[in-house]
Amino acid sequence: MLRTTLLQSIEEGNRLLGREAEIRAELAKNQKSIVILDDDPTGTQTVYDVPVITEWTEEILEKELLSSPVFFILTNSRSLHAEAADTLGQLIGTRLHKLAAKHQKKLIVISRSDSTLRGHYPNEVNALATGLHLRNAKHLLIPAFFEGGRYTHNDIHYVKEGDKFIPAAETPFAKDNTFGYESSNLREWIIEKSEGKVTPDHIASVSVQMLRQQAPEAIKTILEQPNTTHIVVNATSYNDLQVIALVILQNTGSFIFRTAASFINAISGIALRSCLSKNQILGKPTQNGALVIVGSYVPKTTAQLEHVKKNCNAVFLELEVSNVLNPILFSKELASLVSQIDRHIATGEDVVLFTSRTVVKGSTKNESLEIVNRVSDALIAIIKQIENRPKYLVAKGGITSSDVATKGLGVRRATILGQVLKGVPVWKLGKEAKFPGLPYIVFPGNVGDNNALLELITLLK
Repeated sequence: MLRTTLLQSIEEGNRLLGREAEIRAELAKNQKSIVILDDDPTGTQTVYDVPVITEWTEEILEKELLSSPVFFILTNSRSLHAEAADTLGQLIGTRLHKLAAKHQKKLIVISRSDSTLRGHYPNEVNALATGLHLRNAKHLLIPAFFEGGRYTHNDIHYVKEGDKFIPAAETPFAKDNTFGYESSNLREWIIEKSEGKVTPDHIASVSVQMLRQQAPEAIKTILEQPNTTHIVVNATSYNDLQVIALVILQNTGSFIFRTAASFINAISGIALRSCLSKNQILGKPTQNGALVIVGSYVPKTTAQLEHVKKNCNAVFLELEVSNVLNPILFSKELASLVSQIDRHIATGEDVVLFTSRTVVKGSTKNESLEIVNRVSDALIAIIKQIENRPKYLVAKGGITSSDVATKGLGVRRATILGQVLKGVPVWKLGKEAKFPGLPYIVFPGNVGDNNALLELITLLK
């Protein structure tokens, strides 16, 4: 019954006409700029021809505000402890507020995070709102991400696996060592994540039915309720998100957004387009092999890796996590891995470098996060030392892809070309990077079926 209801809702929504042109007209009329703070690089998975920056000095932010109507700031805050994430959010918010006032810019600022509800919430969003001087701003929670099979219906957030719609709290993502949770109902999830500071009487929601009726006055009434501080937006199609985006753009209220990637496409008025071809991604042919780095530990990624191992003749190299935690052992492993990667890339072989699959946990959430970051540091060290430019580079996992890009490859600015598979973005690296112009593929740990990684490697062979 649930599956039938959701499929009907999805199919009905997909038959509705897109509202992109109306949204673009509204943005132009009000001269609003859209800035997305992305807590890992995977939020770029629904847009194209949009820049992403990895630094946030006032000078860099000012340049983007004046030249780009939509841009991403890669904060990688999901890899930080809560206090550091708050400090960073408030700092960037303060700088954006100052620059918006200086240049008389109207801003829509979005905190983009995980469609499976992992990340710092609500603390970093509150901090961002403080920096932006958005007093009493209402939180809009919009975690729908259709390319990845994430839908919100009747306030329950679902993850589609195969032909099943699974409540988010019943998925492995909810067991995350750092960001675990127990509630699939987003009203209850807000209460849970706020540790009871947000109470039920301050939470409202906009239903799919209301969005389909396209009743802006009714939606506006919900947005303007004086006692409401948090609003859950249900959505099973892009049309739903476009309707709420139009109402928001036409409203003068104070809002701060916590969303997944699909809403960014909707409120930017970006038309959907098909995935990129091999030629669009690679350009001129090269004889070098590719490099695929698998850091994510989620079961979906492990299943994808095992499928590649069984069906692909690439070279597979394992980074043993227990060695990473031992400086002497890691020093030896580092030299060996770098040498092998360089040799195989030069001979045209694709290399898959993966971290050992046994999860090493700390005694606290912060200790577990610290271990994840130590492993990421090890991958960075490898990237810094390889000399041969790969045909393309795939980074699998959010923290992995951020650190490999910014710390390993020295990326300060990149352009999002589009997607190679649904929900899998491709960046063209800036001239400052270790390998300028390299096609860099950000493969989220929680996206795709078991065949997805193999499909990507085969496509770009």
